Amino acid sequence: MIGFDLQEVGRIKDGEKLLEKIALQSEIAYIMRFKEKEERIASLWAVKEATFKALGISAGEISYKEIELCHHENGAPYLRLHGRALSLFQKKFKSLEVSISHQKSIAGAVVVAQ
Repeated sequence: MIGFDLQEVGRIKDGEKLLEKIALQSEIAYIMRFKEKEERIASLWAVKEATFKALGISAGEISYKEIELCHHENGAPYLRLHGRALSLFQKKFKSLEVSISHQKSIAGAVVVAQ
């Protein structure tokens, strides 16, 4: 299944509050390394929403924090699932891929679960 999501960077009014809701400490630490934090927050939000769609579930079925956005040394993103998200994934799928793009005004993510 494919999940896709776009987020407007301008919608990020209180980034710290949104991060408390959706982000793990590792994700927050990664975002804080960058100047354009709002773009990174919007990207993270898009990734998590696209993951819900790819897994065929709603945000109410699992926590945003059960989806972890990680990065390889070369910067390429990958996902690590935890808890119920991992259990649901393992019942239907074998692989999970993510692609992210962001600019000053918009961030998008595609997640493919196979």
